[in-house]
Amino acid sequence: MAKKPLSALMRLRTLRFVTQRELADALGVTVNTVANWEKGRSVPKLTPSQYKTLLKTLEITPDELPDHFGPTNNMTEPKTDNQ
Repeated sequence: MAKKPLSALMRLRTLRFVTQRELADALGVTVNTVANWEKGRSVPKLTPSQYKTLLKTLEITPDELPDHFGPTNNMTEPKTDNQ
């Protein structure tokens, strides 16, 4: 039976020898949260600060991170008078 490929986050994390616990502590989330991200059970909703910490902890650039790991943007589009 073929092994399931590693998720992008798990691959990046293990390449840097960062444990789930270390990543969770750095981001202020639980180990279960990190595990769920890696297994695709949930989509991360990172603050801009968490996003920067993730990049720094994994020693990567934003381009190396999967798209769904970007910071959440709670700002709405401004309304224009042309509507």
